Amino acid sequence: MKNINYKNKLIKKLKYRSVYSGSKESDFILTNFANNNLENLDIKELESYEKFLTLGDMNIWNWVSDNEPLPFFEDQNYKKFISLMKENK
Repeated sequence: MKNINYKNKLIKKLKYRSVYSGSKESDFILTNFANNNLENLDIKELESYEKFLTLGDMNIWNWVSDNEPLPFFEDQNYKKFISLMKENK
């Protein structure tokens, strides 16, 4: 029960942060990602997505739109998130 409550609160927080990320372009991409994927992620992946958002909306936009090459990410979930965002564009 505790994990379910924590997960639901985390999803709610991440959806909000995705919708109001900064630029219109990244808001669109992050909102689509959040609406289509957050419910299917486990807690570890959700926490990873929370850290991913700190990389900045312009960086995320540039990686998803292939304006910049992907850097090396220690957290391999980041590549998964970007790939899913590209599918949902």
